[in-house]
Amino acid sequence: MLSTSRFYADARAVWGYEPSHDGTLMAWWGSKLGVRAVFVGELVGAKLNLLATFKGGVVHFGWRRYANLLVLTQNDRLWEVDPRRPQTRTDVTPKGLRTWQVIAESRHAADGQSILSYDRNPTFADLYSARADGNGKRLIEQNNGRTESWLLNDAQVPCLRVELTSSGMRRYLHRAGEKEPWRELAIIEPEDTLIVWRTDRNGKSYEALSNRQRDKVALVFLDPATGAESVLAGDNNVDVSDAFRFTPAEPTDVAVIHDGYPRYLALSERGAVFTELIFDRGRHCDVEISGSSKNGSLVTVAISYDEEPYQHYLLDLNQGKKTLLAPSARRPLPAPSAVTRPVSFKARDGERIPALLTLPVDASCPVPSIVMAHGGPARHDRWGYDVEKSFLASRGYAILSVNYRGSTGFGKRYQSLGYRQFGRRIQDDIADAGLWLIAEGIARKGKLAVAGESYGGFEAALAMSSDDKLYSAAIIDYAILDLPYQMQNNPAGWGLFLSQVIRYFGDPDEPGELAQMRTFSPVHNVKKLHGSFLLTAGLEDAVVGFEQTKAFENGLRGAGLDVTALYFRREGHGYLGWQTKLVRAREIEMFLKRMLGGRAKKIDAFAWLLKHWIRRRFMKRH
Repeated sequence: MLSTSRFYADARAVWGYEPSHDGTLMAWWGSKLGVRAVFVGELVGAKLNLLATFKGGVVHFGWRRYANLLVLTQNDRLWEVDPRRPQTRTDVTPKGLRTWQVIAESRHAADGQSILSYDRNPTFADLYSARADGNGKRLIEQNNGRTESWLLNDAQVPCLRVELTSSGMRRYLHRAGEKEPWRELAIIEPEDTLIVWRTDRNGKSYEALSNRQRDKVALVFLDPATGAESVLAGDNNVDVSDAFRFTPAEPTDVAVIHDGYPRYLALSERGAVFTELIFDRGRHCDVEISGSSKNGSLVTVAISYDEEPYQHYLLDLNQGKKTLLAPSARRPLPAPSAVTRPVSFKARDGERIPALLTLPVDASCPVPSIVMAHGGPARHDRWGYDVEKSFLASRGYAILSVNYRGSTGFGKRYQSLGYRQFGRRIQDDIADAGLWLIAEGIARKGKLAVAGESYGGFEAALAMSSDDKLYSAAIIDYAILDLPYQMQNNPAGWGLFLSQVIRYFGDPDEPGELAQMRTFSPVHNVKKLHGSFLLTAGLEDAVVGFEQTKAFENGLRGAGLDVTALYFRREGHGYLGWQTKLVRAREIEMFLKRMLGGRAKKIDAFAWLLKHWIRRRFMKRH
């Protein structure tokens, strides 16, 4: 049995390859002496010759669009560095701004770059420009308090603006030139989607993901003169979930549809070469693009074939060549321990609920099983390699990941079925998932756990209140557990997007709706709960404060229930540190063995040493 560290702490793991503007250099993430680092190498044939390593708090990197210069975000500063002279750095942090986010890079050294800043108000951003060296700050668009976003043309001039109206509708304003007046292009209902994601170089034609006047999101051409749409790619069963374009101002090359297994639809000649290269093995695959050269001819991708761990490739779309960037010969990758297939089950009201079933390789059912609820709730789980599912399957567990009603990706109708259904219809879906596993002979009663993070943790906690005691254990990560508290203390940055949250949960300013939130909040229902709980939270979580987990822990202990709680320092909403992930996974392994009887490695020396070495990362452990 592979140790926990092979899944969560492989010192040779690499990811996020990104080519420089001309494709001669490559940067990627890895680790050095246990610390996350950025590596840069020169691409010579199929080999990467290492040039430089950067570590010590680097949280982001990117290439300049006009030269082989790397830009690093480190210690809240922006640094420019030539990888061939790594000891010399230039501070290019935007001057005169306390908060900043570069959203469009300079095309040339003398050009401006576009920057969002929340200096004036934490609930909405203003749009600035500055030179590549960080100087020359200039206000481009001052937010009127209603603007959610801007779309820029190739010259970084705003050509589209999205505004939230007082009624909750969204106005899309277009202009043909910098000095032209803004004109209304479209106005859409709150439940509709219109994501304008590409403009041509002059800002005079658009592509968008839209479900206006249809149930499913399609990739469309949007005529700014008339607002009319023409469909470029779509599906009758699910939304178009993504689209790839290899050069920013060029038309979309590939549309992505996740109807069970992923499908990649070529829309251009380069897209056809891309799909031919990724499907050269004739198997199901999940693809993530990590970077491309300036002209789009070189693309770096991570590909998982049939749930094998991701491997990284350089695709040369001009030559039709595919090069493995991270050979695994030095240390074999873990063999696939899981097989995942798309399934669906019928809920008690007759609605079909899509899900993903992961079984251990060569499983002999029934096996101890886990139902997983994704966060959001405006999200969905999709097929592909998942380290947590692979790890749990290696320990003998089946996992059913439920795209409960309210999930995105399956059309407007399906998403709307989840509005105001927290603790009710959505909760029924989580229960019906476990009942389906038992009815199919995959699980047996008494050997079922439920798990979730963020909003999924909310559903996992409530699942432990059912009278039939379907689930005997719950794993709950950085969860919403006190809904009234959350809705009255949402992050300031959500200000222009709160209407979407209110559609799901209600208006906290309405006493009746606030009372409903309290009625179904886990922290206010501990007397109804049963079973054992494993809770985790990050002490720097700015989205869902760890205080909710702490209050829930106290309530569970007061009710005499079995609970283990871990609080991680230097972690927020979602865990980034491999040390955190490893310690958490080992704790889950032992917790589930105790509760469900799955397998666990008796001795994991590295995980044991790590837990004691980073004990100070915990506020408290019970």
